[in-house]
Amino acid sequence: MFLELTGFPLIIVAIVAFIIILGVIICLHEAGHFFVAKKCGVLCHDFSIGMGPAIYKKKGKETSFSVRAIPIGGFVSMAGEEATDELTKIGSKIGLNLVDDIVTEIILDDKADAMVRGEISDKELEGKDGKDLYITLTDDMGEPHYYQVSETAKYVFEKNEVLQLAPYHRTFDSKKIWQRMLILFAGPFMNFVLAFFLYLIIAFATGVPNYGSNRIGSVSSEYPAGAYLVSGDTITGINGVTVSSWTEFETEMAKLYQGYGTTVNITYIHENETKNATMETYNSIVSIGLTNFGAKSLVLSKIPSTEIDGLEVGRISIRYKGETGTIAKGDYLTKVSIDGTVYTIESWSQLIKLFKELNVTTSVDVRFEYYHKGENDTYTLVSLEECKSIEPYTDELLENQRIEKIAQYIGVSPEYHFSFFECIGSAANNFWKDFTLIFRTLGILIAPSSVRQVGVSDLSSVVGIFDMVKQYIGAGFLPLLSLTALLSVNIGVMNLLPIPALDGGRIVFLIIEAITGKKVPKKIENIINLVFMGLLLILFVFITYNDILRLIH
Repeated sequence: MFLELTGFPLIIVAIVAFIIILGVIICLHEAGHFFVAKKCGVLCHDFSIGMGPAIYKKKGKETSFSVRAIPIGGFVSMAGEEATDELTKIGSKIGLNLVDDIVTEIILDDKADAMVRGEISDKELEGKDGKDLYITLTDDMGEPHYYQVSETAKYVFEKNEVLQLAPYHRTFDSKKIWQRMLILFAGPFMNFVLAFFLYLIIAFATGVPNYGSNRIGSVSSEYPAGAYLVSGDTITGINGVTVSSWTEFETEMAKLYQGYGTTVNITYIHENETKNATMETYNSIVSIGLTNFGAKSLVLSKIPSTEIDGLEVGRISIRYKGETGTIAKGDYLTKVSIDGTVYTIESWSQLIKLFKELNVTTSVDVRFEYYHKGENDTYTLVSLEECKSIEPYTDELLENQRIEKIAQYIGVSPEYHFSFFECIGSAANNFWKDFTLIFRTLGILIAPSSVRQVGVSDLSSVVGIFDMVKQYIGAGFLPLLSLTALLSVNIGVMNLLPIPALDGGRIVFLIIEAITGKKVPKKIENIINLVFMGLLLILFVFITYNDILRLIH
């Protein structure tokens, strides 16, 4: 539906999708906190999606539900987190409203109507150890008056804003350690539930690969197989070896790739007729970002208007050390230098073998001699000395991210079929891959390493997430659901990190309490949380700045 969108309409749709995606993820996260807190008997004052001023607000029996202007974050305000004791200090003047001689409203607005007014001389508004709630006011004549306070009494502020009184047994801090841990864990847990549920929807919608069949489910038209095969054809042989299932087909293709092969002969049945097709694979040398995807020629061929042989470059994502190089799609490679050893390029098979067997570190010096395509299809030689040194992705990084150094494709995929239990397994597998990927990524971010190819500047803020949403819209609804699942897992894991101000940091304080038998003083906890919140905001600004720079460039 969104495939043809470009320009301003695409941005509008992306903004709407972005708000909905973040809104759902945040809403379910906060709903987890809220539901478990209510079940544990904690009074929740506010359930908010977003930050900043409220654009929509609805008052429930005990809780105010609001949607706020900035669609980033959200919160559940639980009793005990606010400093209500400061509202009714001894000696301050307040008003009271009563029903049947019991206080139902504590008026903190000097201009609001109140049945009685006076100066607080004594109070008990927490009710610890089963004490009755009361407040004593001294009138203008110096006479004290004792008033019983209802557990559901409300503080009334200016503009008629209200906050329900929170007896100690309704506060977060009054609950047992396991209950408080459960409340804090419930938010991230709901993010994990959402991700699994979305992957389940995707699996039920698409089915799972039928590896027992050798029928083709789909063919990518832009890939080599697209020139010969169509969906529904049956593959019966690979390079002279008979295959009867997709598992056998993948086994034979793996043997070809392990031998650095790039030429595939496929025997297949099309409309009851047996045919043969020979094709070259699309090859990606991931470690240096070099591919022949989209190249006109997939084998060694003459460079236009010359008698020189070269390999045509396809789509690339090459990184350079220092200055930016000029290797681009449509150029032709003629030589490669690896740590000073020069090889004349003869085939993609040769390049694949060189880089697959190479132990890649950032100290490796990789350069190409190539012919750069200019205006009017003219080609200019760029020597090895003129070529900028390429910065490869190291073996350490690729292994951490479970990425193969070399990838080869012809562009076919198996039939999909519905299997209830296999769909559940597929959803669980996708969730687990996302879950573990985050920890592996955190590992290469913070673990000691002599090589640091990924850093804080590579992280994405809401700006980067918006850009991803915009890109995924063109791919369709199910890929957008997959991105939502990935983001939900990310938010769940990040919130469980042992960083003060996050759920995980608060759980750490509870673990300390469980071990020592003493609560961390509230003042100290609040100071630590405040400091780390400030550091997180600085990090957020830094990451957002880098996201904006990436968009500009």
